[in-house]
Amino acid sequence: MFDARRLAALKLADAICHDSAVLDPALTAELREHFNEVERAELILVCAQGNFNNRAGNAAKQLLDG
Repeated sequence: MFDARRLAALKLADAICHDSAVLDPALTAELREHFNEVERAELILVCAQGNFNNRAGNAAKQLLDG
């Protein structure tokens, strides 16, 4: 359903949602194969921002009135 490039990006998004202190070397190699350095930086920021928004929203629902 997804091409290899998109699958690599989705794998990064998934990895960032979990323990991202050490990414799987196979994933980093896959990302380097499909994306240049600027694109990888953009992917990191987009994935991290989405993860942050989700986590902040979940906390806000539980801690804030409304």
